[in-house]
Amino acid sequence: MLTHTQLSALHRSHRDERVLSAYIDGSAPDPAAQRTWRLHLDRAIKDLRSWLDESPPAERDDFEHCVRLLEDSLTGVDPTVKAPGWIAFITREGVIDAQTVPVAVPTRLVWSNGPCLAPSLRVLGESNPVVVAVVDARKAELYKYQFGAIGHVDTIRAHHVVEPPLHMGDTPRPGFHGGTRGSTGTDASQQSLLQSRDRMLGEAAERAQEIAGPTGWLVVGGISSVAARLEELLSESAASRVSRLEHLDVHSPESVIAEAAKTGAATLRDARNIEHVHQIIDRAASGGLGTVGEAATKSALAAESVHELFITRRYLEDHAPDAESAVAKAFDQAAVVEEVSGAAAELLDAHGGIGAELRFVASEVSKVTEAERESAGQAPERADRRPRPRTKPTKSPL
Repeated sequence: MLTHTQLSALHRSHRDERVLSAYIDGSAPDPAAQRTWRLHLDRAIKDLRSWLDESPPAERDDFEHCVRLLEDSLTGVDPTVKAPGWIAFITREGVIDAQTVPVAVPTRLVWSNGPCLAPSLRVLGESNPVVVAVVDARKAELYKYQFGAIGHVDTIRAHHVVEPPLHMGDTPRPGFHGGTRGSTGTDASQQSLLQSRDRMLGEAAERAQEIAGPTGWLVVGGISSVAARLEELLSESAASRVSRLEHLDVHSPESVIAEAAKTGAATLRDARNIEHVHQIIDRAASGGLGTVGEAATKSALAAESVHELFITRRYLEDHAPDAESAVAKAFDQAAVVEEVSGAAAELLDAHGGIGAELRFVASEVSKVTEAERESAGQAPERADRRPRPRTKPTKSPL
């Protein structure tokens, strides 16, 4: 399955090769409608053949060889994908990768220098693990959701031992004085239960964070008071990665838990992204470590000063060649790349649909940013240092 690290490695390993990148949308609920991807793919192959008419024979041969490898890879997929999407990257040497993905991608075929990776960004949201902890006073059930699949990982149980309370009519134990006031048997039992519950929650918090790793999301549900306590424990070290959902309990089926994982992760991711977008907008306005808009962000990428690149889906679709170039340059400098959605995307679209958090402010970035502030974005764009890859993305049926 595609992760950010794998995409970056894929780019670096094959950026100087001709690559056939194939994306297929399998999200249509109606099987008859889903088969339309085959029509769009055949049309794309025909368009690329026409586009390559004047290319050297060797390149045309490489393309036809990659098309044959693509057709072989599709043997188990045609006529329906049986998944929201399917992605493949193919070179003259063979199929680099071909797999179904748990999110819809636009049907597209691209022949270019290096793989076309921008449409893959939406898959990255499914690569970060989501740990769901469903708790009551007796146990914590831990599930892991990743790449569209849910699975039970662990059960943490509360263990407690309570000695039976002495009845005042029993034979006194050595050292027991019948007139001494103290806690009742019920009080002692209740205290023991609470202590064992708290130990269980402490173990569950440690185990959940171990499964989630440093970047995974944490979703908590179950008995309200117990879930609230677990949320507190998790928030001590991962406050921005914890979400609590009220409708989960220990009897919830895995399908419900999977939906809860997606909902909780999306909420947390959107909150983080809106904060990041606000930050880069504020920093760009003050000439700090942030850019928004195409011209300033292109300059930052050219200066290799980008730490994290943010792109909206609208920008990816409306400016496909520029978006692909930006993603490639970001991977060249080991930057994190993320497609933002929801409120964060609306805010970033209002500022050009693309922005970046910077490692440092280069002089050329400062000049472009200042010129944009003075002339409302009319500054000339800095020329790319590398020639733009020859690409021919086809229109998406969506």
